Amino acid sequence: MKNLDESIKGLREHYLELLKSLNRVLDINIEMFEKSSFDKTLYGECLILEDTINNFEVKIKEDSIFTMARFQPAAGNLRLLIMLINSARLIERMGDILKANLKIIKTIEKDSPEMKKELKNIIYPIAIKTKNIYEGYINAFIKSDEKALFSLLTMDEEIDTLTKEDTECIIELMKKKPENIQSGADLILLCKKLERFADHILHLVFDLIYILKGENMRKIELLEEKKI
Repeated sequence: MKNLDESIKGLREHYLELLKSLNRVLDINIEMFEKSSFDKTLYGECLILEDTINNFEVKIKEDSIFTMARFQPAAGNLRLLIMLINSARLIERMGDILKANLKIIKTIEKDSPEMKKELKNIIYPIAIKTKNIYEGYINAFIKSDEKALFSLLTMDEEIDTLTKEDTECIIELMKKKPENIQSGADLILLCKKLERFADHILHLVFDLIYILKGENMRKIELLEEKKI
């Protein structure tokens, strides 16, 4: 029969596998952006990973609830268990975003051979920056590195800036050729989806900082906004 420490260790290991599965789906996105083309084989792998992510999310939720009921952990471990449940649910939604990206890539390739090259020119760099933030979060989780988490907060701002600049660039391309309007809109949608994905990473970062510091950074952020 597992004790509390063993149960938490197992949950952390499951959560790490969940993070790695999502990271592979992000890699699949990046590969297609770089090639500027949809890949059926990679999409098939994504579908398998989607099932893996869903299964881990359910497993983490059920095991966390069981651990809370059985051991009635103290505040610190209780916060960790709640974080694992919430973060696993968010990661599942992040996987949905990345899967939807692949369908958009397929549409752009089909509708506009001219605009599909912008998948590499415009979208690929955003995806690389997003991956850097996400892998930074994974490493910080493994090492419980609070300082590394704080450094990730500024990287999210870089994504926002890059997305804004790229959106303006895409709009200019759409103005030059009206036939590119639909594919341009799809490119902008990819920008927005990656921006949303990065925002979700930020939520994961805040929650982990809360666990490591015992401070709820979201509440602090809300209080600061009220002062402005």
